[in-house]
Amino acid sequence: MKRIYLNENENENENEKDFIIERKEKQYKFPKLILIMRSELYRGMFLSVTEDKSNKVTDYSELSNKSFQIFEYWIYSNQIKDEIQITKEIIDEIQIGIDYFQLNQTNPNLFDLLIKKFNNQNQNQNQKKN
Repeated sequence: MKRIYLNENENENENEKDFIIERKEKQYKFPKLILIMRSELYRGMFLSVTEDKSNKVTDYSELSNKSFQIFEYWIYSNQIKDEIQITKEIIDEIQIGIDYFQLNQTNPNLFDLLIKKFNNQNQNQNQKKN
């Protein structure tokens, strides 16, 4: 199986991305296979017998762009970017998004990663104050 990496060799990977999640201001492209592995919502959509063979869906999750980008990166990498600052608002949004997208919470679990990163950020800030 060919691996697909986020933001690496973008032109090469573009052919593998056969599904679009459309947001108000941007379109995000994903391989259906990755969405099937990560999300019960998309697994049901792609594996059900239906006449509609659409390769695009509109996202009504109401997630902020920052939260959706966290999802996008995690879907590919099982990680959260180091430079992302996690806030309580983002944690709340991600928790709602996990339910909305019916994400498979494999190891590492996205919510657990967020909490760990949030706690580490707060601990580092407290150490800098002292």
